[in-house]
Amino acid sequence: MSNKEELMLANADIMTIIAHAKRIGWDSVSTNTLQRVVYLMKVLYSFCHSDENEFVQYHFSVTVFGPYSDLVYKSLAFLLSSQRLLGDLDGEVRLNSSDGIDSISEDKKKWMDVILLILGKYGESKVFSFIVNDPQYDQAVKANISSEINTDLENDTLKVLNDFKKAFEETLTDTSTISEEEYISLYFDYLFGQIIEKK
Repeated sequence: MSNKEELMLANADIMTIIAHAKRIGWDSVSTNTLQRVVYLMKVLYSFCHSDENEFVQYHFSVTVFGPYSDLVYKSLAFLLSSQRLLGDLDGEVRLNSSDGIDSISEDKKKWMDVILLILGKYGESKVFSFIVNDPQYDQAVKANISSEINTDLENDTLKVLNDFKKAFEETLTDTSTISEEEYISLYFDYLFGQIIEKK
């Protein structure tokens, strides 16, 4: 995939994320939050799906503000310069156009809504605490690594999530009767109860 194609896909993703975030009451979104949201979408996608990751084009490195993707940054710069978004590259952005919104796959839209549901339910600060306690991210910070964070199927975050998955599923009577949204929401209830509150 060319850089131009990646940017076009990212533009549609960012516009859709901001539009769907507005539906849950976020009139504007900080650029740091957008970086974190896309990071969560990518890492957790592999946890819940066995097919190719829909967010494969995003690559993240460690910053003091959280995960950083140059593609997300370039997309925001383009969308602000074309006035599809209004705001500031170092602050909050909001929609100014409907161009590109929902021009992505249904699976991707559904997954974005699942992640936004988690953010809406638990709040960004609690979800961000998951990100900074994410073993993959934590290792990169401690080692002062500026290279790309490993987000493939073998990364440490997914190993931890999968370790808890077995114990979590033992608390459910039947996982086949619940939707993906219910599953991930219940899983995070369990996960935050087991990990975040004990740190």
